[in-house]
Amino acid sequence: MKKVLIPGSFDPVTIGHYDVIERCARMFDEVYVVAFKNTEKSGKEMFGGKESYEMLKITVKDLPNVHADITDRLVVDYVREKGIDFIVKGVRDTVDFEYEHDLFCINRDIGNVDTVFIPASSEYKHISSTFVRDMIKYGRDITPYVPKGVAEYIKSTV
Repeated sequence: MKKVLIPGSFDPVTIGHYDVIERCARMFDEVYVVAFKNTEKSGKEMFGGKESYEMLKITVKDLPNVHADITDRLVVDYVREKGIDFIVKGVRDTVDFEYEHDLFCINRDIGNVDTVFIPASSEYKHISSTFVRDMIKYGRDITPYVPKGVAEYIKSTV
């Protein structure tokens, strides 16, 4: 039984995130999608961890082998605690890959865990959480860019 972790800040979760989650749900036995605090983004978040967690729960509710969670622990500590086999990261371009590769090296060094990189589907490559936050800031419709039910949740919190 293979377990994987998809970590992120999910500020907010996007349709691109959902695409990676759904693809992993077909490839692996158990998938943990977990909102982690990103120290590089601290103070720049639109949503807190609890809100990101609520959005993740909405996103994965119809995927029976996918679990949403939130933690303030290190990724490698979460992996060890849950008996997870791999970390999965979606990458849109070479910039994402370079950043995620550095994290792969760190996680492998301190936690002896490998990372699987999943390329973004071409129709979602341009969608990022930053883009969605800008759309929210300017009052634009985000429905096409977030998983079903997430736009409604965001409207009720913003």
